Amino acid sequence: MSASSHPPHRFALAYAGLMVRRPGLVLLVILALLGVSAWGTSKLTINSNQLDLISQDLPEVKEVKRIIDMVGGSGYFMLALRSSDEATLKRVADDLAARLQADKENVRFVTYKIPVEFVQQNMALFIKTEDLAEGKSRISRYMKDQLRRNNPFFIELKKTEPVKLDLQDLINKYSSVGKKSIIDDYYISPDRKMMMMLIKPMWDTNELGKTKAYVTKLTQELAEYSKTNPQGVKLVEDYELMGDDKTVAYGYTGSYKTAVDDSYAIEESLQPVAIYAFLAILAITIAFFRKWAPTVIVVSGMVIGTIITMGFTYATVGELNMITSILGGILMGFGIDFGIHFVFRTRLELGAGKPYDIAIRDAIINAGRPAMVSAVVTAGSFFVLMVSEFRGFSQFGFLAGCGTLILGLTLFSWSPALLALIGRMNPALPARLIGTMTPPATNNASGKEIRFPRPGLLLGVSSTIVVLVCACAIPWSSQEVSASKELPLLERITHGVRFNYNTRALMPANQPSVQLQDEIARRFQISSDPIAVYTKTLEEAKEVYDELTLNKEKYKSIDQVVSIYTFVPPPEVAQANAKILQEWQEELKDIDVAALPPEMQEKAAVFKKMLEARPFDVKGVPEIYATQFRHLPTTKPENHGFLTFIYPSVDLWDGKLMLQFADETSVIKTASGKEFRSAGAAQLYARLARIVLKDGQLTVILVALWILVMHFADFRSVPLALASVIPLTVGLAMMLGFMAIFDLRLNFMNIIILPILLGFGVSHGLYLLHRFLEGTSPVVALRSVGAAVASSTLTAVSGFAALLAASHNGLRSMGLVACIGLITTLVVSFTVLAAVMQLMHDRRVRKAGQQPPSDTGTPGGPSAETRAA
Repeated sequence: MSASSHPPHRFALAYAGLMVRRPGLVLLVILALLGVSAWGTSKLTINSNQLDLISQDLPEVKEVKRIIDMVGGSGYFMLALRSSDEATLKRVADDLAARLQADKENVRFVTYKIPVEFVQQNMALFIKTEDLAEGKSRISRYMKDQLRRNNPFFIELKKTEPVKLDLQDLINKYSSVGKKSIIDDYYISPDRKMMMMLIKPMWDTNELGKTKAYVTKLTQELAEYSKTNPQGVKLVEDYELMGDDKTVAYGYTGSYKTAVDDSYAIEESLQPVAIYAFLAILAITIAFFRKWAPTVIVVSGMVIGTIITMGFTYATVGELNMITSILGGILMGFGIDFGIHFVFRTRLELGAGKPYDIAIRDAIINAGRPAMVSAVVTAGSFFVLMVSEFRGFSQFGFLAGCGTLILGLTLFSWSPALLALIGRMNPALPARLIGTMTPPATNNASGKEIRFPRPGLLLGVSSTIVVLVCACAIPWSSQEVSASKELPLLERITHGVRFNYNTRALMPANQPSVQLQDEIARRFQISSDPIAVYTKTLEEAKEVYDELTLNKEKYKSIDQVVSIYTFVPPPEVAQANAKILQEWQEELKDIDVAALPPEMQEKAAVFKKMLEARPFDVKGVPEIYATQFRHLPTTKPENHGFLTFIYPSVDLWDGKLMLQFADETSVIKTASGKEFRSAGAAQLYARLARIVLKDGQLTVILVALWILVMHFADFRSVPLALASVIPLTVGLAMMLGFMAIFDLRLNFMNIIILPILLGFGVSHGLYLLHRFLEGTSPVVALRSVGAAVASSTLTAVSGFAALLAASHNGLRSMGLVACIGLITTLVVSFTVLAAVMQLMHDRRVRKAGQQPPSDTGTPGGPSAETRAA
């Protein structure tokens, strides 16, 4: 056993002895656990309800649950139809509406048209009084001129042009209520080429599994209609095609569909990624071991440990969520680290000429201590995520932390027990299977110690490069720069590493549902989904409506407010307008409609009906309108009330604008002093965004403190503890610098990778320093465990690099950031830390009363053999 400043603990000796003496029993226990865990793993399901991942005590969650109980949620599943033939669009919409409404299992209601006759007849009560007076003047002049010209005795001595009636400016101004056109009952775009069908499912937007199943069912129904409809209209799911009288293109969007697309894009991206990562890990271990047997031992232990972890997940949590579903892939990339270090150390011990059982025992003791510290520190780094309010992160932290400990224990049990059992059959077989490694020579042929030449110069040069790169991460300028703006190199360095708030940039490129949502916004001039404000009474609903519509300067991110009071004319305006209408009606009472031109007679009849409009209050709103804002019959009594819908004027995919909208609308304080909370996807996502930003900063700080404390507890020396975290801290700082240089940005997904990288990065310094503390020189330490450090790092890099093949941009950004961080950490280990270790070694030699070898060598010149390869 190599000399070490840390004598082996009794527990380490006992554990190593158990692995060597009772390998069969150990393997049986592991296989038994594997069998039970495999059964538990087969029972695991993924809970796709995102609402369950957020604390149920948050006000945003409580309000969303109220809205779900009242009307099924604040968003819609949207079916958009596109065709250049208006008649075909309307006919198909009528047919599909009947089919959709018949599906009582999945559909609460479908909205695709609302009778507008009531609004048309009462529109004169809503418009500004001065505009009504102007309209009256124009129409009166026109009608008088028409009556005069239609008189059979009309004689014009001097020809004059007929009075033209041009009301287009007024029509454009008042042709919609709440962005819904009053010209047509249907939800059809102004260009008459797109129809919107708003479907309210029986569940809310967070139950992704149900929405996904409904998409499949609806697609089948539309295919059936396409085959059987008597008009022979073909339905095609296409997000660019413009249909005609025989073809209607359709697509899905809305908050239900975009939530599903984003979440399942992650899941679908991970399926091929897991395969790529496994194959890459396999290839790297074979390349470093140069034998298949150690690869089989380590990879099989990794798989067993992962399955046991998933079984543990079933026993403790019971299910996976959309975040913890990636647990297996991450643990495989990290967990194999333990097996690699054990096998490399066993080869080193076997290369020293030790019998297989002594070699296995010493490998467990010598590699086990840094492995244990690494496992505890990495697990603790994951456990820190448990402070998060977001249950997806806290559950991931708990399971990943426990999984790290399980994998470490499994690989330091499975691998030694398997080799020990093989050795019992044939003592020479372990060495033949995994190979041996001759301990690196301490001295060269001339008897001088092999060392890193000029460590001070190496440290100075590498530190200078490190400082320059790290300085690029610091924002030296306080000037605001658009996240979408591409900056030249000098400006990137000036502004440092930036945060991209645009959540659209995280989604797969050209996602159809998002493209369709943008098209709807362009065609209908409306955002796709609103948030809702609950009020108990109509009086409170009026307060909220007045607050939002009369104080627009306070709510700059609001586009429109739709309430039951949207259909009630303002009393003062209605009274003033009613007076004009009565006067007008009196003026025109003697006009004979039959005296007008034929093309004007029908319009005149409708016009005279409009003149009969009289002021009304909220009780006069037709039931077909009122039901859109009132609770359903199935709603719990405590949630009875009314809803006011708020549509944003800003792009909610932009995180900053989403936070602004949420801040302005989260609590509505009315003139009476009452406060009302809004609810919807925007509020939930804003809360989640703030949790991610806060947790990202908090967890990095907590993980850094945890690492420092644990390293000090391990080494019992401040200089050694600080030296061991050099690769970690300097490597991550360089990662941020390179991100600034290459204009790579932090975002809501990759920021969570920072504490994970902190946890994993501790292993570099730990293994190198523990080998160094066994009394070896830095060169020997690096040659002994350097390959294992490089191999374990590259397996982790390959796991994250596989994310670069994902279609989901957020996953790709996580993979890229992780790869940069792991590689910079490895480079710092082999440069900065190596130089620091050489300086520490020279000091150690001097303290022992010896003189460290000179870098300059003899007058004849330095021998190349005295230099480290």
